Amino acid sequence: MRRVLRGSALVVAWAILVFTIAMLAVRQLGVTQIMLVALVVGAPYFAVFAAVAAILFAVTRSRVGLVTAVTLAILLVGIQIPRFIADTATATGPDITVLTVNVAHGDADAAAIVDEIRTNNADLLAVQELTPAEVDALTRAGIDDLLPYSFTAALPVSDGTGLWSRTPLTDGTRLSDFGFVPVQANTVIDGVAVTMVAFHAMSPATPRDTVQWAKDLDRMRALMESYPGTVLVAGDFNATGDHRQFRDLASAGFVDAAERAGSGLFRTFPSDRPLAQLDHVVTSDTVDALEVHPVPIPDSDHLAVSARLRLPGA
Repeated sequence: MRRVLRGSALVVAWAILVFTIAMLAVRQLGVTQIMLVALVVGAPYFAVFAAVAAILFAVTRSRVGLVTAVTLAILLVGIQIPRFIADTATATGPDITVLTVNVAHGDADAAAIVDEIRTNNADLLAVQELTPAEVDALTRAGIDDLLPYSFTAALPVSDGTGLWSRTPLTDGTRLSDFGFVPVQANTVIDGVAVTMVAFHAMSPATPRDTVQWAKDLDRMRALMESYPGTVLVAGDFNATGDHRQFRDLASAGFVDAAERAGSGLFRTFPSDRPLAQLDHVVTSDTVDALEVHPVPIPDSDHLAVSARLRLPGA
């Protein structure tokens, strides 16, 4: 009986280990198969699987398995550690606060959004799933008194996006060839030229949408490289820091503000029981992130994200 139990435990341990190694490979390679894209959301917990395998190997006295599982667990923990360590601030420009919120097909509480802008003295607002009715609600709530400049593409259901700013916006553009309709505009803050994008990547909910999701992230990265000056892209990326496609976007000249601020593994979706950080503020790597945190907005299925940033000097 002991031999049977030991054999069964070894089979389970190796199965867990093989699965965990396979998921690590998927995380690193950026596979776009829909089920694997969903599973990568759980990457912060992969180390737990490796630890369970290590315990089983220890009980069954499998040295090779134990060493392999422990090594894998350490590797997986090490991948997540940088998210908890803030970078040293070096920028010398003005401090600003950026707020991004998915308003859930225009159903989110507009007054709560305006209250958040007022309370935290936000300078820029990016909105996703912006509808004409939500624009009207924000206007009635007094957004124009706080952020008087805007450029929007208000559209039905989930297609629309919009930008609001404390400083004048120029050259507003609807970006083409995306699943939804991001908007981009320029502004100048205390002499610092900033290109701002309200971005919403396609949700990878079907095989076809998953292909579009990957294309959206790749195209957004290409556009970011073409923009002059300081770049801020805020919105619902429908991707976490464990998706290779997002890491490719927020790298080599750009950075996820939450990671730069050492904000850890906070999550933004779904708002009632958050499982994944889908909402981000991505900036040029010349921008410091001083504080990034989630913000509850009534009637939205996402938590908003507030990022306090320091721009490079003019």
